[in-house]
This record gives sequence, structure tokens and C-alpha cells, in this order.
Amino acid sequence: MKESDIDILGHVNNKVYLNWCETVSWDHSKKLGITPNTYLDLKCACVVIKSENNFKGSLYTHDNIEISTWIIDTDHKIKLSRYFQIINISNNQTVFTSRVDYACISLNNFKPVRMPELFRKKYVITTNA
Repeated sequence: MKESDIDILGHVNNKVYLNWCETVSWDHSKKLGITPNTYLDLKCACVVIKSENNFKGSLYTHDNIEISTWIIDTDHKIKLSRYFQIINISNNQTVFTSRVDYACISLNNFKPVRMPELFRKKYVITTNA
């Protein structure tokens, strides 16, 4: 954590959790072979349409964390969902969970579009939340 992650209450600001989730989401996608350049090449992207966030505890400057994400749902057409979990390693407590729903859109007109074959092959359900 950086000092700028800490808010006036002395703990990690809520928006930082969302930034971490975005970073982890991209890391996961890259491991699956899907990068921002893939979105540009295919002229489509998965965008957030809904996010349910649960703050279950606080994090402070010297806490160590683990962040995980996995695909929990997909219709293999337009929609997919990810689950995120942030654990405070020092006490093994989950401090944040989130379910994020995405829709595949065209980068030409920003309307929903069928997922390309690559997305259907790589964004598969690995476990339920």
C-alpha cells in the first residue's frame, strides 16, 4: 500500500479496493492471453455493467494482502461475471468481496456484441463464489 491509498480515517480508501480489482482483473486476463491490444484488435471489449461491493473490514498501511479473482458466470454470448476477494494476510480475514458483471460491446458503436471465440474459450467458469 502507498501513503496515498490511506484516507482521513487512517485506513485504505474504498476507491483503492476498486482500483486493485481492476488491476487484478487485467492481470488475470493477460494470463489468459487477453490484453488491451486484444480488445483493440478485435474491436470489442468487456465493460462493467454492475458491481456489488462488500466491505467487511479495514486495511491499514502495514497490512499485507492477497487479491484473487475468478470467473463465476458467463453466457458465452454477451455477459460474464467475476468475483474478487481481498484477504488481510496478517489475520487471514476477508476484508472485501465483489461481484462484477460485464457485457461485451463493440468498440465501433459501443453497443452489445457477441463475444469473440477467444473470449468464449478463455473466460470460462473456474469456480462459484
